Amino acid sequence: MPGERVIVLKFGGSVLADETALSDVVHEIYRWRREGFQVVAVVSAFYGTTDRLIAHAADLCPGADRETVAAIVSIGECESAAALGAVLDRAGTPATVLMPGAIGLHADGPADDACPVGLNTDLVRTALRRTGVVVIPGFVGHGHAAQPVVLGRGGSDLTAIYIAAQLQARCRLVKDVDALYEHDPKKPGPTPRRFVTANYDDELKLDAKAIQPKAVRFARSLGLPFELTGLNGTDPTVISNDPTVLADPPKKPRPLRVALLGFGAVGAGVYHHLARLGDAVEVTAVALRDPAKPRDIPVPDHLVTTDTLGAAASGVDIVIEAIGGTGIAGDAVEAALRAGSHVVTANKALLAERWDRLHELAEAHGVSILGSASVGGGVPMLEALASRPGHTPRSVRGVLNGTTNFVLDQIAEGVTPKDAITDAQQRGYAEADPSGDIDGHDAANKLCVIARTLGVALAPDAVVRDDFTEANLRAASAGAGGSDKAVVRQIGTLDLAGDTPAARVRLTALEPADPLFDIPGERNACVVEWDDGFLQTVRGRGAGRWPTSESVLADVLELLRRHAPNPDRAPARSAAHAR
Repeated sequence: MPGERVIVLKFGGSVLADETALSDVVHEIYRWRREGFQVVAVVSAFYGTTDRLIAHAADLCPGADRETVAAIVSIGECESAAALGAVLDRAGTPATVLMPGAIGLHADGPADDACPVGLNTDLVRTALRRTGVVVIPGFVGHGHAAQPVVLGRGGSDLTAIYIAAQLQARCRLVKDVDALYEHDPKKPGPTPRRFVTANYDDELKLDAKAIQPKAVRFARSLGLPFELTGLNGTDPTVISNDPTVLADPPKKPRPLRVALLGFGAVGAGVYHHLARLGDAVEVTAVALRDPAKPRDIPVPDHLVTTDTLGAAASGVDIVIEAIGGTGIAGDAVEAALRAGSHVVTANKALLAERWDRLHELAEAHGVSILGSASVGGGVPMLEALASRPGHTPRSVRGVLNGTTNFVLDQIAEGVTPKDAITDAQQRGYAEADPSGDIDGHDAANKLCVIARTLGVALAPDAVVRDDFTEANLRAASAGAGGSDKAVVRQIGTLDLAGDTPAARVRLTALEPADPLFDIPGERNACVVEWDDGFLQTVRGRGAGRWPTSESVLADVLELLRRHAPNPDRAPARSAAHAR
C-alpha cells in the first residue's frame, strides 16, 4: 500500500491486569488505526499468570527441564492474544491473531532465556494488509527443533522491539506509567524527574527496570529508537542513542467533565467505557428518558437526570449525544456548543441536517464537534478520507448500514424479510422502526456526512434511494444475470468526479471479485478511490453497542489528547437534577 505506516504496540502485564482490561487495549489499537497506521499488537500474559504457570509446572514435575517449563509458561501469552482478538472483533476492529510458530518467530539459546533470530515478515505484512491489525503473543518463540522457548522475564519487550526492527516499524511500549522516570513515581518520596529522552546506556543504569535490559541492549545494537508511555499517551519517553534529557513531570490536569445524553444500546456502551477511564474523566450527568427502566449496565442514582437540555447546557468539558433523531438531540447539541462544551455524537441524521449550523456554533464558541461514529460504527471511514495528504478522494462506495446488511444476509439464507428484521431488532442492530435503515435513509445521511467531511455540500434529499421492497429486491437479484454466486447488498455511492456530487443508495448484486462482496452480517466497509487511481478499503463491524461506542469513545480520547482541561476554568454547574 502506498505510504503504509506500521506501529508495533506492546502491552505488558501491568496494563493487562485481567480480561476486563482488554477493552482498554482495544481503545489504544483503534486510536492508531484511526490515525492510519497498521498495528502489530504484542501482548504479555495477564498479570500474575506467568508466576502461576511456573508454579503449576513445579507442581506437575518438580525440577522440570527448561523446555517443559517454557511450553507450559507460553500458554499465558497465547491465551491473552486470543482473548484480545475476540474483544477486537466485538468492538468491530478486524484483526488477525498469529502464533509465533506460524510467523516463523525463531529464537536461539536457553529455552527460558532465548533471543529471537528469525521472522517471516512477508506473512506478517500480508496479514496487516488484509485486516490492518495483527496480534502476536510476546515472550514466546520457537527453538531449532520447533519447540516453544521463552525470551526471559519481561521478554515481551524484546518481542516487540525485534518485530519492529524486522518490519522497520515504529515501536511503542505501553506501560502503566506515562513515561520513564528516575524511579517509580508511585512510591513514597521525592517526586522523580521524567525522561524526555533516555540514552540506552542511561536507561540500563536505572535501578527500576521498567524495560527488559536484554531488549534495550538489542535496540542499542541496531540503533533502533523506541518509545515508552501509557494508554492514550501523548508525550512518550524516547529511548535512543540521543543524549538523555530530564524534566520535571507536568502538572496533572483535573478530570475532564462529561455529560452523557441518552442511554440506549450505544449510550450504555459509552458509559461502560467512560467508567474505566479512572480519574481522566468525571461523568457529571447521564440523561435518561425513563430512569425506572431496567438496564444491563447500572448508573449511580446521583448521576441520573431527566433534564436533557439542562445537562447539555451545564458547561461541562464534553457532551456526548447518544439520543438520536434531530429534535431534542439537535436542541441539546446546540445548547452544549453555546455553553462552550465540546460535543461528540454518532448522530448522522443530525449532522446531515444541521452541519453548517452546528459547525458555525462550534467555531463561534471555540469548541469542537466530533462525529466519527456517525459513519461506519467501529470502522474508521471518515478518518480514511484524510489518510493520504496531498491526494483527493474521487469516489466513495460502501456498505454503510450494518442493519440492512445483516437483514440481506438473512434473506439470502431463506429467512423472510419480516423475520430477518425482527432478528436484527432482537440483536440490537435495528430500531423499533427499522425503516430508516432498510429504506436507505441512514446510508443517505452517511453519504451526506462523508461529503461534508470532504468539504462538499450534499443534502439528504439529493441522494437517490431504493426502498426496501420485494420488487426492488427481485430487481437487484435479477441484476446478477443468473449468477449463483452473487449477493445483494445495499450500496451507497458518492461520485465526486463531476462538477456536482452524485449520490445514491441502491440494492445491488455483487460478484465475488467485488471488494464489497465478502462483508457479512452487521459489518460495514467502504472503498475510497483516490485521484491517483489508488483503491483503499476499510472494513469492520458497523452496528451494535460495542462498535459504535468504541468510535464514540475514540473521539473522547482524542479530545483528552488535544484539549487538556484548564485547571483554572470555573466548575460546571451541577448537571444532574431531580427526576
